[in-house]
Amino acid sequence: MEIHELLKMPPFQGISEEQLLPLILAPEHACRLYKSSDFIAMQGEAYRSLFILCSGSVRTQMVNAEGKQLTIETLKAPELLAPAFVFSSENRFPVNIEAKEDCEILIVNKNAFLEFLHQYPLVMHNFLQLLSDRTLFLSKKLNAFALQSLKSRILNYLRMHGSILNQQEVAQILGVARPSLARALSELSTEGCILMEGKDIRIDDESAQKYL
Repeated sequence: MEIHELLKMPPFQGISEEQLLPLILAPEHACRLYKSSDFIAMQGEAYRSLFILCSGSVRTQMVNAEGKQLTIETLKAPELLAPAFVFSSENRFPVNIEAKEDCEILIVNKNAFLEFLHQYPLVMHNFLQLLSDRTLFLSKKLNAFALQSLKSRILNYLRMHGSILNQQEVAQILGVARPSLARALSELSTEGCILMEGKDIRIDDESAQKYL
């Protein structure tokens, strides 16, 4: 765990290494290592301490009663994991958190972190801003699923990433079955909305305008 990397995180920007070290090195905290594909947390588990991803990357997914998976996002260190839920009235993990590569997680006592927020108003301001930004991200995600068609979601994904390297993974991100994704891609190609060149996919803006 590199202290200078943690200082780059939004909540800790503006404070010094000397100010952060007492929080990070407090004896009531724990550091855990996870291998790729390990589950760091399971949806519905109690969330009583703040999880800080110090190295590696994770994937967060929601799973419904039928086992259908929806990938919410991929996070790279350094990053707080589900920070909005550690202080909620029902403080449980809202998602499964799976290591995409070897990870180091610092588990910080919730009460110690709360005291740290009171001690440093700048950190409290940063933390509240982070929660607000997370809420904005999730509202945009909800809007995409509630109001946009699958073809619109595919085109927006392609605008951001330029290709679909793994259809199963992208299907989970878009919340559909892989055959549905493949069928929609085929239809978009037939309609002239996209031009497929190997794994690279180019959008024809004029033809795709009806979906955007």
